[in-house]
Amino acid sequence: MVLKNSMYKKIFIAIDNSRYSNSCIDLGVALSQKFGSLLVGCHVYDASLHQRRFRDMEKGLPPQYQDESVLQRQRDLHSSLINLGLKLISESYLDVFKKKCSVMSVPHEELLLEGKNYYEIIKELQGNRYDLVILGALGLAAVNEQVIGSVCERVVRRIKTDVLVVKNRCFEGKVVIAVDGSAASIAGFTSAIHFAKSFNLKLIAVSVFDPHYHRIAFESIANVLSQEAGQIFRFKEQETLHEEIIDKGLAKIYQNHLDTVSRMAGDAGVEIDTVLMDGKPYDKILQFIQKENPSTLILGRTGVHNTNGLDIGSTTENLLRLAPCNVLLTGGIADARITMPSDFSEFHRPVNEKASIKNTLECQHSSEDGFFRSVKGDQKISDKQHKKKQIPAWTHEAQIQTARIPSFVRGMVKKKIEEFAQERGYLEITPQIVDEAKALLMSDNSFHSA
Repeated sequence: MVLKNSMYKKIFIAIDNSRYSNSCIDLGVALSQKFGSLLVGCHVYDASLHQRRFRDMEKGLPPQYQDESVLQRQRDLHSSLINLGLKLISESYLDVFKKKCSVMSVPHEELLLEGKNYYEIIKELQGNRYDLVILGALGLAAVNEQVIGSVCERVVRRIKTDVLVVKNRCFEGKVVIAVDGSAASIAGFTSAIHFAKSFNLKLIAVSVFDPHYHRIAFESIANVLSQEAGQIFRFKEQETLHEEIIDKGLAKIYQNHLDTVSRMAGDAGVEIDTVLMDGKPYDKILQFIQKENPSTLILGRTGVHNTNGLDIGSTTENLLRLAPCNVLLTGGIADARITMPSDFSEFHRPVNEKASIKNTLECQHSSEDGFFRSVKGDQKISDKQHKKKQIPAWTHEAQIQTARIPSFVRGMVKKKIEEFAQERGYLEITPQIVDEAKALLMSDNSFHSA
């Protein structure tokens, strides 16, 4: 089965005759057979490196070889032999690639470059259009202690194209896709659907939220706040607000991501399992793939914490190094993106987690199935009615009072206070109304258990 209009129309494969490189060729051929891709096998050799080393050794030569004319003849001879020898060796590496592609009847080209390996690869990838790059995690010079080679790491950080970092030579069994609400992770999910359909793989989507950092931060703040400062900050109230609302809100947000990709998989005719976990994302995902033993882990190059200029996210970087399976980093090419469902509208642009939490909570509030419902069920107001009703004005004192609420939940709490005031016909929000609304929010069991 060849998928037409595949996002993998042209695939770059780095070749160095290592066992990882041979696995790269095998996986590239498998992808080309499924997607009709053109494979470009590339090897880089560095003749100038050997020439520089020969120059460095000249001072240690016996006196009879120190004559400048003799040295120059040796330099020319060495340069000729090295250039010719390295070129012949490099061509033999590419011959292995060429033969495998020819036997399997897949379109291919060979590319032989001279220079520093990682630099020439990066220059080629930045100067030409490729849809996927396949790199071995390690090369010929790998040692047992290494988890990822310098060429792989340097290339991954400096290009934007999707990259498959190869640690084994197969697509079989299971594929795990990490979903965190970022555009890159949804691009990865698109790739995962293609993989699952093409190679008959079991697809597992995992999502991990981390409420523990905020709890630790609260405890840290408590240790340094004076009694007076604690009263001003209303620390106990903020702590309860966090534990009862933010923790559960995060869980709902990330579960919503899983629900949405589950619907997307269903629409594509792909079966999928979903797993929601809490904890440090890279640690939980690593434990999961060590238990499940998938052939490939698919990750967004960056996540919801992406900022301008970030080359790779910390979770992705850790898993790239530590995951025992192939790792596909996605989100680098426009063709990998898809039309998002309405409940994934925040994925059209990079956002940080705080903004994502706020936007998602507000979005979910207006949905019939949203997490944050009105404080009293019989006083629910439709979106159209919300728009018709005038939002009460905030007094300066009330605005100062809500400014003490942590920024990552302030927008949601203010919206609830506005709804509280609207339902009771208040035209102005004062500190007293803020206190009444917050007290009702904190005491409503149905709100906390949602």
